[in-house]
Amino acid sequence: MAYLLALVCLVILQSLEFMYQASDLMERFPFFLKLFDPLIVMMPFCIFGYIRAIQGDNALNKAGDWWLHAAPMILVAALAIPFWSMPGELKVHWMFKGRIAESLWQPITLYGNSYLAVIGASSLFYWWLQRKKGINTRKAAVREWVGHLQLIQLIIAASLTIRILVYFVFGESFSVAFVLAPTTAYLTYLLLTHAHPPMHIQRTAPVPLASKESAKQNNPTLVDETDITLFKELGNAMERGLFRESALTLRVLAETCGTTTHQASAAINLCTGSNFYEWINGYRIKAACEALKDTRHSVTEICYEVGFNSKSTFNTAFRKQVGCTPTQYRKKHSSQ
Repeated sequence: MAYLLALVCLVILQSLEFMYQASDLMERFPFFLKLFDPLIVMMPFCIFGYIRAIQGDNALNKAGDWWLHAAPMILVAALAIPFWSMPGELKVHWMFKGRIAESLWQPITLYGNSYLAVIGASSLFYWWLQRKKGINTRKAAVREWVGHLQLIQLIIAASLTIRILVYFVFGESFSVAFVLAPTTAYLTYLLLTHAHPPMHIQRTAPVPLASKESAKQNNPTLVDETDITLFKELGNAMERGLFRESALTLRVLAETCGTTTHQASAAINLCTGSNFYEWINGYRIKAACEALKDTRHSVTEICYEVGFNSKSTFNTAFRKQVGCTPTQYRKKHSSQ
């Protein structure tokens, strides 16, 4: 979470810097000009650090790692010293010169394409470094997510490279906000296709507990429409693959569907006659059966892919629901 929080803060900081330079605030308060450049170049590292963290690895485990990953920030900060030491009027002067043409920019401070090249090179380096280290997890969901994050690194590097080439070939210089548009579009796509936002469920007026219990005692099959609606929402979350999360709890499921743990538990119990764990295991075993028949993945790989934390728990639940072990099930269906 620390890496994600840092990444979000840097994106916000970059957006505020665009607004600052596009307004008269730049001339009124020139102190902040290029002050945050050393921090912004750390965005590719934040993505890499998050990739390693979700696999249980610490990207800053050794002292040498700190220096390696801080190198872009140190480089940009060191080259910015001549600019930072200038009077405010000169800072504004050179910023306007750079807007006219990057060739007019005189301080040694990284500006324009040279600054973007550092970010692009960092993105490409971290993409390569992650490829070299590999993925240390057997969970299909994590592998898929790492692939998306790796693609983001490539999109950033490619976008900045195109911007640099356009400048040198055609002499056109356009804002980084446009350069990062592909990255923003892809992140939006990931949000829309992978996020599980809470859903509001319209509830009727509460029924007194005594009346409710009395009615259910007289008719054990009676289930409120509210419980049915909620159970459908819980089932939809499962169909989207939420059951594959090994850390899934009743509380997480309830928050995903915008309800309380008590209401979610009651809906599951009333609509299925079983508890939460038996219910989600049903989805996991069903997915495991399909994988055993349709894929060549090992039983152990399938165990973790469908959300179980251990093979023994998987085997026990599988035998309880199917009547045989996963290996026996695969042999039976492979011979048919």
